[in-house]
Amino acid sequence: MSTQIEAILFDMGGTLRGSVKVSQEEKDKAIREIIKLLNADATVTAFGKMLAERAEAYKNWAERTLKELSEVELWTKWMLPNWPEDLIRVNAIKLNQLYRDSLSTRVAFPETYEVIVNLYRRGYRLGLVSNTTSSVEVPALLRDMHIRGCFETVILSTVNGKRKPDPNILLDATERMKIDPAKCAYIGDQPSRDVAAARQAGFAKSIIIRHESKANRVVDDDPALEPDHRITNLKELLAIFPEREPVKPAKVYNVSFSTMWLKDNFPTLTDFFEFARRSGFSHVELNHKINSEMLAGINLKRYSFSSIHEPCPADISMPTLVKRDWLISSLDENLRRKGVEAVKRSVDFASQNGISTVVVHPGVVLMDVELEKQLRSLIQLGKQDTDEYRTIMRQMREKRAEMAPAALESVKKSIVELADTAKMNNVRLGLENRNHFREIPSPDEMEILLGLDDPSCLGVTFDIGHAMHLARLGFYSFDEWLKRFSERIFETHIHDIRGVIDHFAAGLGEVDFDLVSSYLPENAIRTCEFLDTNSPEEVLAALAYLFEHNCIRSIKEG
Repeated sequence: MSTQIEAILFDMGGTLRGSVKVSQEEKDKAIREIIKLLNADATVTAFGKMLAERAEAYKNWAERTLKELSEVELWTKWMLPNWPEDLIRVNAIKLNQLYRDSLSTRVAFPETYEVIVNLYRRGYRLGLVSNTTSSVEVPALLRDMHIRGCFETVILSTVNGKRKPDPNILLDATERMKIDPAKCAYIGDQPSRDVAAARQAGFAKSIIIRHESKANRVVDDDPALEPDHRITNLKELLAIFPEREPVKPAKVYNVSFSTMWLKDNFPTLTDFFEFARRSGFSHVELNHKINSEMLAGINLKRYSFSSIHEPCPADISMPTLVKRDWLISSLDENLRRKGVEAVKRSVDFASQNGISTVVVHPGVVLMDVELEKQLRSLIQLGKQDTDEYRTIMRQMREKRAEMAPAALESVKKSIVELADTAKMNNVRLGLENRNHFREIPSPDEMEILLGLDDPSCLGVTFDIGHAMHLARLGFYSFDEWLKRFSERIFETHIHDIRGVIDHFAAGLGEVDFDLVSSYLPENAIRTCEFLDTNSPEEVLAALAYLFEHNCIRSIKEG
C-alpha cells in the first residue's frame, strides 16, 4: 500500500513505450531522406556509417558528463559540424527524427494507456522525466494517446540539459510540480539510471519494470540499487497504488476553463473537468466542440459551469452550420431560422442545467475569404506597410461596406427573437467579437446590436485574441472594444497572440493584460480559451500570470 505517495513520475523509453528495430530498407530510406535534405554527395552506406559513429561518440560523452544537448546543438556540434550551420539549425529537429527513424520504431506498450488513465483517475499527480535526444516525440505520442493532459510536467533531457542518473532532472520536475520528493515515486526500466536518480533525489519509491520481453534476461544490476518493486507489466502498478484522496489545488481562482483545451489531451470530458478542478479553475465553459455523445452519462450537476459557447451540444457542428448557411446572419429566411433554432437549442440546454450565459457568434458577411489570407501572409513577411497591403485592405473595406447592411438586418431580427427566448429561460446572451474582418460585428455593429435589448439580457463576450488579431490586420484598434463596451461585458475569452496566431496560453504572447484588467468589470466571467497545443505546464503558468496581472483573483486557498 502506498497511500503516502501523491505523485508518480515515469520514464518513457522501455517503461511506457518500446522500440523495434527497422528493416535495412527502412533504415536506408531514412538516411536517403537526410542526404536529400542536405543535398549531399554521398552514398547511403557511407553517410549512415558516419552518422552512426558520431552518434556513438555523442552518446559516450553524454553518459560520461550526464549532459544532454538540444537537437540544434547535437547536430551542429556532433553530428554534422562540418556543414553550414544555418542549414543544420533550421533542419535540426527534422534531421534528428529522420536519424532516429533509421534506428527503430517507437510504440507505446498496449497497457500504457489503461494504467496512466487509471492512476490519474485514482487521484495521483503524474509527471514524466526521460532521457532522450528528441524534443517532439514524447509530446506527440502523449497527444496521439489522448493522455497528454494527465501529466502535470514533462521533462526531456534534450530540453532540460541534464540526464539521469543526475538526480537534479527529477528534482526539476518536483520543483515544477511544487511537491516534496518524499511524496513521489519514480517508474523506470534501468536501475543504474532510474533507481540511482530517484534515490539521490529523495523519492519515496523506485519501481523497475522488466517487460515480458526482458523478463528472462540476466539481471546484473548493482545490489545497492535494488528498487522497491520489480514488475513485468505496468498493470502491476494498479495493485501498488490504490485510490487516494482527490488532489487539492493550491488556489482556486475566479476563472473558467474552456473545453477547447480538451481535444487530444484527455480521453473523456470528465477527465478534463478533473484537470480544471485540480488546476484551480472555479468553473468550466462548454464550447462548441462538445456534443451529446460526449455528455452522455455525465451528471452535470456535479460540476460548476460559467457559460456555454453555442452550438452546444454540437450535434450539428459549427462547420456544418457555416457550410449550410444555417446562421443568424443568413439572407435566406428559411436558413436564418435554422440558425436561430441552433442557438435556441443552446439556450435551452443552458437553462436546463442552470448555466447563466450563452456565447453567440453573430454571423458573417458574404465576401471573399482569400483577401484576408493574403493580408496575414503579407504580415508574416513583414510587408504590412506596402501599397499591396493597403490595396487589399481598401478592397476588403469596400466589399464589406457593400454587403454588410443586409446581413446585419438578418442578425438584428435574429437577436430580437433570441433575446426573447433567453429572457424566458433566465439566460444571458454574450455577443462575441470575432477574429475575421468578414464576420459580424464590427464595433459599430456591436453597438447597434446591444441596443436591441436590456443590458441584463444582452451583452458582450470580449475575446482578447480576436480583438488583437483584427488590430494587427489594421481594421479596428484593440482598446476600442474595451473603451466602448466595458460596461456591457458579460464574459471575456482570455488567450494570447503572437503576430496573427492566437489562442496561446496567457503570458506566451504579446497581449497587454494590464490594460485588459483595467477595463474588465468585477463580475465579468473570465474564461481561459487555450488551444490544446498549449501544455499542461503552460496552462498552470497562465493562471499564475493572469493572477499577477490582476486579470483574475484567488477566491480560495488550498
